[in-house]
Amino acid sequence: MIQLLQEEFGIFPSKSFKIRQYDAYYDNFHIYILIKVYEQEQEELQARYEMTNYLRQHGEKFVPIFFPATDGRFVKKLDENYYIVLKLEQWRNKPYQFPGRRLAYFHNHGKYFRSEKDVLNRLGKWKELWEVRIDRLEKIWQQNVINQPINDFERYFIESFPYYAGITENAIQYLVDTTIDEQPTDVDVATVCHERFTMDTWSDPIILKDPFAWIVDHPVRDIAEWIRHAYFNKPQMYQEPIQKFIQDYEMQTPLSPFAWRLLYSRLVLPIHYFQCIEMYHAHLLDNFDNNMTGELKKILDQSGDYEYFLAHFYDMTGVPRRLFQLPKIDWL
Repeated sequence: MIQLLQEEFGIFPSKSFKIRQYDAYYDNFHIYILIKVYEQEQEELQARYEMTNYLRQHGEKFVPIFFPATDGRFVKKLDENYYIVLKLEQWRNKPYQFPGRRLAYFHNHGKYFRSEKDVLNRLGKWKELWEVRIDRLEKIWQQNVINQPINDFERYFIESFPYYAGITENAIQYLVDTTIDEQPTDVDVATVCHERFTMDTWSDPIILKDPFAWIVDHPVRDIAEWIRHAYFNKPQMYQEPIQKFIQDYEMQTPLSPFAWRLLYSRLVLPIHYFQCIEMYHAHLLDNFDNNMTGELKKILDQSGDYEYFLAHFYDMTGVPRRLFQLPKIDWL
Protein backbone atom coordinates (compact mmCIF):
# COMPACT_ATOMS: atom_id res chain seq x y z
CA MET A 1 0.00 0.00 0.00
CA ILE A 2 2.90 2.33 0.73
CA GLN A 3 4.12 1.76 -2.82
CA LEU A 4 0.67 2.70 -4.19
CA LEU A 5 0.65 5.93 -2.18
CA GLN A 6 4.17 6.86 -3.26
CA GLU A 7 3.96 5.96 -6.93
CA GLU A 8 0.37 6.90 -7.73
CA PHE A 9 -0.41 9.70 -5.27
CA GLY A 10 2.98 11.20 -4.46
CA ILE A 11 2.45 10.61 -0.73
CA PHE A 12 5.44 9.64 1.40
CA PRO A 13 4.12 8.76 4.87
CA SER A 14 6.25 8.70 7.99
CA LYS A 15 3.83 6.50 9.97
CA SER A 16 0.74 4.36 9.50
CA PHE A 17 -2.17 3.53 11.80
CA LYS A 18 -5.88 2.69 11.77
CA ILE A 19 -8.89 5.00 11.74
CA ARG A 20 -11.91 2.78 12.24
CA GLN A 21 -11.62 0.02 9.61
CA TYR A 22 -9.35 2.04 7.32
CA ASP A 23 -5.59 2.20 6.85
CA ALA A 24 -4.38 5.74 7.57
CA TYR A 25 -1.04 7.42 6.94
CA TYR A 26 0.65 10.57 8.25
CA ASP A 27 3.34 12.53 6.41
CA ASN A 28 4.07 15.03 9.22
CA PHE A 29 1.56 17.47 7.71
CA HIS A 30 -1.67 15.72 6.79
CA ILE A 31 -3.50 12.45 7.34
CA TYR A 32 -4.33 10.30 4.32
CA ILE A 33 -6.92 7.54 4.48
CA LEU A 34 -6.83 4.72 1.97
CA ILE A 35 -10.26 3.33 1.11
CA LYS A 36 -11.02 0.30 -0.97
CA VAL A 37 -13.98 0.82 -3.29
CA TYR A 38 -15.87 -1.87 -5.11
CA GLU A 39 -16.71 -1.65 -8.78
CA GLN A 40 -20.46 -1.47 -8.13
CA GLU A 41 -19.89 1.49 -5.78
CA GLN A 42 -18.06 3.64 -8.30
CA GLU A 43 -21.25 5.29 -9.58
CA GLU A 44 -21.70 6.61 -6.01
CA LEU A 45 -18.28 8.28 -5.96
CA GLN A 46 -19.43 11.41 -7.78
CA ALA A 47 -22.22 11.96 -5.22
CA ARG A 48 -19.86 11.36 -2.29
CA TYR A 49 -17.32 13.75 -3.80
CA GLU A 50 -20.04 16.39 -4.15
CA MET A 51 -21.17 15.80 -0.55
CA THR A 52 -17.73 16.50 0.87
CA ASN A 53 -17.44 19.72 -1.13
CA TYR A 54 -20.96 20.82 -0.19
CA LEU A 55 -20.41 20.31 3.54
CA ARG A 56 -17.05 22.06 3.49
CA GLN A 57 -18.50 25.00 1.57
CA HIS A 58 -21.31 25.31 4.13
CA GLY A 59 -18.94 25.41 7.11
CA GLU A 60 -18.68 21.83 8.34
CA LYS A 61 -15.30 21.27 9.96
CA PHE A 62 -12.99 18.25 9.81
CA VAL A 63 -14.45 16.94 6.54
CA PRO A 64 -11.86 15.17 4.36
CA ILE A 65 -11.28 15.92 0.70
CA PHE A 66 -10.91 13.46 -2.14
CA PHE A 67 -7.20 13.47 -2.96
CA PRO A 68 -6.32 12.98 -6.64
CA ALA A 69 -3.51 10.81 -7.92
CA THR A 70 -0.67 12.43 -9.79
CA ASP A 71 -2.51 11.87 -13.10
CA GLY A 72 -5.57 13.73 -11.78
CA ARG A 73 -7.74 10.65 -11.32
CA PHE A 74 -9.26 9.71 -7.98
CA VAL A 75 -9.59 5.93 -8.39
CA LYS A 76 -6.52 3.75 -8.81
CA LYS A 77 -6.29 0.02 -9.33
CA LEU A 78 -3.89 -2.34 -7.57
CA ASP A 79 -4.00 -6.15 -7.76
CA GLU A 80 -7.56 -6.17 -9.14
CA ASN A 81 -8.76 -3.86 -6.34
CA TYR A 82 -9.76 -0.20 -6.59
CA TYR A 83 -8.72 2.49 -4.11
CA ILE A 84 -9.27 6.16 -3.41
CA VAL A 85 -7.50 8.43 -0.93
CA LEU A 86 -9.13 10.89 1.46
CA LYS A 87 -7.01 13.72 2.85
CA LEU A 88 -7.57 15.26 6.28
CA GLU A 89 -6.06 18.72 6.44
CA GLN A 90 -7.46 19.30 9.95
CA TRP A 91 -8.81 16.80 12.41
CA ARG A 92 -10.44 16.55 15.80
CA ASN A 93 -8.95 14.17 18.35
CA LYS A 94 -11.50 14.31 21.16
CA PRO A 95 -15.21 13.41 21.35
CA TYR A 96 -17.85 16.10 21.05
CA GLN A 97 -19.20 17.23 24.41
CA PHE A 98 -22.67 17.83 22.96
CA PRO A 99 -23.13 15.27 20.14
CA GLY A 100 -26.82 16.12 19.71
CA ARG A 101 -26.07 19.76 19.05
CA ARG A 102 -23.11 18.86 16.84
CA LEU A 103 -25.34 16.53 14.77
CA ALA A 104 -27.87 19.35 14.31
CA TYR A 105 -25.08 21.58 12.97
CA PHE A 106 -24.00 18.80 10.61
CA HIS A 107 -27.57 18.42 9.32
CA ASN A 108 -27.93 22.18 8.86
CA HIS A 109 -24.73 22.29 6.85
CA GLY A 110 -25.94 19.40 4.67
CA LYS A 111 -29.48 20.71 4.04
CA TYR A 112 -30.75 20.89 0.49
CA PHE A 113 -27.86 18.85 -0.91
CA ARG A 114 -28.70 17.58 -4.37
CA SER A 115 -26.76 15.44 -6.79
CA GLU A 116 -27.35 14.41 -10.38
CA LYS A 117 -26.67 10.91 -9.12
CA ASP A 118 -29.71 9.80 -7.08
CA VAL A 119 -28.14 6.54 -5.90
CA LEU A 120 -27.68 7.73 -2.30
CA ASN A 121 -31.13 9.26 -1.81
CA ARG A 122 -33.34 7.51 0.78
CA LEU A 123 -35.81 10.34 1.41
CA GLY A 124 -39.40 9.19 0.98
CA LYS A 125 -38.31 5.61 0.29
CA TRP A 126 -38.56 4.09 3.78
CA LYS A 127 -41.75 2.13 3.15
CA GLU A 128 -40.43 0.56 -0.02
CA LEU A 129 -37.05 -0.27 1.54
CA TRP A 130 -38.61 -1.72 4.69
CA GLU A 131 -40.98 -3.91 2.69
CA VAL A 132 -38.14 -5.25 0.56
CA ARG A 133 -36.11 -6.01 3.67
CA ILE A 134 -38.85 -7.88 5.55
CA ASP A 135 -39.84 -9.80 2.41
CA ARG A 136 -36.24 -10.93 1.96
CA LEU A 137 -36.07 -12.10 5.57
CA GLU A 138 -39.40 -13.90 5.23
CA LYS A 139 -38.03 -15.91 2.31
CA ILE A 140 -35.01 -16.89 4.41
CA TRP A 141 -37.32 -17.80 7.28
CA GLN A 142 -39.49 -20.00 5.05
CA GLN A 143 -36.40 -21.77 3.75
CA ASN A 144 -35.13 -22.37 7.29
CA VAL A 145 -38.52 -23.81 8.28
CA ILE A 146 -38.50 -26.17 5.29
CA ASN A 147 -34.89 -27.27 5.78
CA GLN A 148 -35.12 -27.48 9.58
CA PRO A 149 -32.76 -25.44 11.80
CA ILE A 150 -29.13 -26.57 11.87
CA ASN A 151 -28.23 -24.74 15.10
CA ASP A 152 -29.68 -22.68 17.95
CA PHE A 153 -29.41 -19.44 15.96
CA GLU A 154 -31.72 -20.72 13.25
CA ARG A 155 -34.10 -22.17 15.83
CA TYR A 156 -34.34 -18.78 17.58
CA PHE A 157 -34.88 -17.13 14.21
CA ILE A 158 -37.67 -19.51 13.23
CA GLU A 159 -39.44 -18.97 16.53
CA SER A 160 -39.05 -15.19 16.67
CA PHE A 161 -39.61 -14.08 13.08
CA PRO A 162 -43.43 -13.95 13.13
CA TYR A 163 -43.27 -11.57 16.13
CA TYR A 164 -40.80 -9.22 14.44
CA ALA A 165 -42.68 -9.40 11.13
CA GLY A 166 -45.74 -8.17 13.03
CA ILE A 167 -43.77 -5.32 14.60
CA THR A 168 -42.48 -4.37 11.15
CA GLU A 169 -46.05 -4.13 9.88
CA ASN A 170 -46.82 -1.78 12.77
CA ALA A 171 -43.81 0.40 11.91
CA ILE A 172 -44.84 0.57 8.24
CA GLN A 173 -48.44 1.43 9.14
CA TYR A 174 -47.30 4.15 11.55
CA LEU A 175 -45.10 5.57 8.79
CA VAL A 176 -47.93 5.51 6.25
CA ASP A 177 -50.34 7.17 8.70
CA THR A 178 -47.74 9.87 9.35
CA THR A 179 -47.48 10.75 5.66
CA ILE A 180 -51.29 10.92 5.47
CA ASP A 181 -52.01 12.78 8.72
CA GLU A 182 -49.08 15.22 8.94
CA GLN A 183 -47.61 17.80 6.60
CA PRO A 184 -43.83 18.28 6.53
CA THR A 185 -42.61 21.69 7.66
CA ASP A 186 -39.67 23.83 6.63
CA VAL A 187 -37.32 21.75 8.83
CA ASP A 188 -38.40 18.47 7.22
CA VAL A 189 -35.99 18.62 4.30
CA ALA A 190 -33.39 16.29 2.87
CA THR A 191 -29.91 16.54 4.28
CA VAL A 192 -26.67 14.60 4.42
CA CYS A 193 -27.20 11.76 6.91
CA HIS A 194 -25.46 8.55 7.87
CA GLU A 195 -26.38 5.03 6.91
CA ARG A 196 -26.20 4.20 10.62
CA PHE A 197 -25.31 6.97 13.07
CA THR A 198 -24.45 5.69 16.58
CA MET A 199 -22.75 6.79 19.78
CA ASP A 200 -19.50 5.46 18.27
CA THR A 201 -19.61 7.34 14.95
CA TRP A 202 -17.76 10.39 16.22
CA SER A 203 -15.95 8.86 19.19
CA ASP A 204 -12.64 7.64 17.75
CA PRO A 205 -9.28 9.12 18.81
CA ILE A 206 -9.29 10.87 15.42
CA ILE A 207 -12.84 11.66 14.39
CA LEU A 208 -13.48 10.83 10.76
CA LYS A 209 -16.52 12.30 9.07
CA ASP A 210 -16.65 9.51 6.56
CA PRO A 211 -18.27 10.28 3.18
CA PHE A 212 -18.57 6.53 2.60
CA ALA A 213 -21.00 6.35 5.52
CA TRP A 214 -23.26 9.11 4.15
CA ILE A 215 -26.59 9.09 2.35
CA VAL A 216 -29.34 11.67 1.77
CA ASP A 217 -32.39 11.37 4.02
CA HIS A 218 -34.56 13.04 6.63
CA PRO A 219 -32.43 14.10 9.62
CA VAL A 220 -34.43 12.00 12.11
CA ARG A 221 -32.84 8.91 10.58
CA ASP A 222 -29.62 9.77 12.42
CA ILE A 223 -31.44 10.73 15.63
CA ALA A 224 -33.41 7.47 15.70
CA GLU A 225 -30.37 5.28 15.12
CA TRP A 226 -28.36 7.12 17.79
CA ILE A 227 -31.23 6.56 20.23
CA ARG A 228 -31.48 2.87 19.30
CA HIS A 229 -27.76 2.40 19.90
CA ALA A 230 -27.91 4.31 23.19
CA TYR A 231 -30.77 2.11 24.39
CA PHE A 232 -29.07 -1.19 23.60
CA ASN A 233 -25.70 0.06 24.79
CA LYS A 234 -27.08 0.57 28.32
CA PRO A 235 -30.63 -0.82 28.51
CA GLN A 236 -30.95 0.09 32.20
CA MET A 237 -29.42 3.57 31.95
CA TYR A 238 -30.66 4.99 28.67
CA GLN A 239 -33.01 7.76 29.78
CA GLU A 240 -30.55 10.53 30.67
CA PRO A 241 -28.28 10.28 27.60
CA ILE A 242 -31.27 10.07 25.24
CA GLN A 243 -33.05 13.00 26.87
CA LYS A 244 -29.89 15.10 26.74
CA PHE A 245 -29.16 14.17 23.13
CA ILE A 246 -32.64 15.20 21.99
CA GLN A 247 -32.62 18.40 24.06
CA ASP A 248 -29.24 19.39 22.65
CA TYR A 249 -30.41 18.70 19.10
CA GLU A 250 -33.60 20.69 19.55
CA MET A 251 -31.69 23.66 20.97
CA GLN A 252 -30.41 24.08 17.43
CA THR A 253 -33.24 22.55 15.36
CA PRO A 254 -36.64 21.82 16.97
CA LEU A 255 -38.42 18.76 15.59
CA SER A 256 -41.84 19.08 13.97
CA PRO A 257 -44.77 16.72 14.71
CA PHE A 258 -44.05 15.12 11.33
CA ALA A 259 -40.41 14.55 12.34
CA TRP A 260 -41.35 13.08 15.73
CA ARG A 261 -43.67 10.58 14.07
CA LEU A 262 -41.06 9.62 11.48
CA LEU A 263 -38.52 9.15 14.25
CA TYR A 264 -40.90 6.93 16.22
CA SER A 265 -41.79 4.76 13.23
CA ARG A 266 -38.09 4.10 12.70
CA LEU A 267 -37.60 3.15 16.36
CA VAL A 268 -40.50 0.71 16.12
CA LEU A 269 -38.88 -0.93 13.10
CA PRO A 270 -36.65 -3.72 14.54
CA ILE A 271 -33.53 -2.84 12.57
CA HIS A 272 -31.36 -4.33 15.34
CA TYR A 273 -33.07 -7.69 14.75
CA PHE A 274 -32.77 -7.39 10.96
CA GLN A 275 -29.04 -6.67 11.20
CA CYS A 276 -28.39 -9.68 13.41
CA ILE A 277 -30.19 -12.08 11.05
CA GLU A 278 -28.62 -10.56 7.94
CA MET A 279 -25.15 -10.71 9.46
CA TYR A 280 -25.58 -14.43 10.20
CA HIS A 281 -26.62 -15.25 6.65
CA ALA A 282 -23.93 -13.03 5.13
CA HIS A 283 -21.30 -15.09 6.94
CA LEU A 284 -23.02 -18.48 6.76
CA LEU A 285 -20.37 -19.88 4.44
CA ASP A 286 -17.57 -18.64 6.72
CA ASN A 287 -16.73 -20.12 10.08
CA PHE A 288 -19.85 -19.70 12.19
CA ASP A 289 -19.30 -17.41 15.17
CA ASN A 290 -21.30 -18.73 18.11
CA ASN A 291 -21.31 -15.22 19.57
CA MET A 292 -23.99 -14.41 17.01
CA THR A 293 -26.31 -16.86 18.75
CA GLY A 294 -25.72 -14.99 21.99
CA GLU A 295 -26.41 -11.65 20.27
CA LEU A 296 -29.72 -12.89 18.88
CA LYS A 297 -30.72 -14.43 22.22
CA LYS A 298 -29.95 -11.10 23.92
CA ILE A 299 -32.20 -9.23 21.47
CA LEU A 300 -35.02 -11.71 22.07
CA ASP A 301 -34.63 -11.55 25.85
CA GLN A 302 -34.82 -7.74 25.71
CA SER A 303 -37.91 -7.61 23.50
CA GLY A 304 -40.27 -6.98 26.41
CA ASP A 305 -38.10 -4.18 27.74
CA TYR A 306 -37.91 -2.61 24.30
CA GLU A 307 -41.70 -2.69 24.05
CA TYR A 308 -41.82 -0.79 27.36
CA PHE A 309 -39.28 1.71 26.00
CA LEU A 310 -41.42 2.30 22.91
CA ALA A 311 -44.62 2.59 24.92
CA HIS A 312 -43.12 5.34 27.10
CA PHE A 313 -40.84 6.98 24.56
CA TYR A 314 -42.85 10.15 23.97
CA ASP A 315 -43.37 10.69 27.70
CA MET A 316 -39.69 10.11 28.42
CA THR A 317 -38.54 12.69 25.89
CA GLY A 318 -40.92 15.35 27.19
CA VAL A 319 -42.37 16.10 23.76
CA PRO A 320 -45.85 17.70 24.02
CA ARG A 321 -47.58 14.59 22.72
CA ARG A 322 -51.16 15.87 23.04
CA LEU A 323 -50.34 19.23 21.50
CA PHE A 324 -48.57 17.53 18.60
CA GLN A 325 -51.26 14.81 18.45
CA LEU A 326 -48.70 12.02 18.39
CA PRO A 327 -50.49 8.65 18.38
CA LYS A 328 -49.32 5.65 20.31
CA ILE A 329 -49.46 2.08 19.04
CA ASP A 330 -52.40 0.41 20.77
CA TRP A 331 -50.82 -2.88 21.78
CA LEU A 332 -47.73 -1.34 23.36
